[in-house]
Amino acid sequence: MSDVGYYSWKCPSPLKNRDFVTMRSWLPLGNDYLIINYSVKHPQYPPRKDYVRAVSLLTGYLIQSNGANSSTLYYLTQVDPKGSLPKWVVNRVSQFVAPKAMKKIYKACQKYPEWKRKHNPNLKPWIHPEQNTLPSINVADLVLQRADSLENIDESRLTEEKQAQHHGCDDEET
Repeated sequence: MSDVGYYSWKCPSPLKNRDFVTMRSWLPLGNDYLIINYSVKHPQYPPRKDYVRAVSLLTGYLIQSNGANSSTLYYLTQVDPKGSLPKWVVNRVSQFVAPKAMKKIYKACQKYPEWKRKHNPNLKPWIHPEQNTLPSINVADLVLQRADSLENIDESRLTEEKQAQHHGCDDEET
């Protein structure tokens, strides 16, 4: 099963906010799941003036079941944040963005069973694709988003002192 999503990150000043349009696919593997995404272009989500369109070259999650109440999550991502960020900014941000995302996922997983009991407990479109109510898209409208096809926004004037005060971007899904 696949879907297309728009995601944005609010970044601390002086960084520009980032956004992505990705195609996400998931595959059940017995009791395990594989979820991957990569950037695509979609006519309903053109690049916005107030965001730098970043590129997910490939992002993946492998969720392995360890029994009824336990699993292991593996996460791998290769992202081009675009812009002309200094390497030290990319390296510094990469040290805490993924761990922060994993902590958010862990907290959400802890609360999920109770939340799901109260919100459509039988709705599980990842298991039963016929339950999916998302609008269908024309696959012909999608084009693979290549990093070199995007405008390069100059953010190279950042200094390590300014950036040391800020610790990354907050992610949002819309």
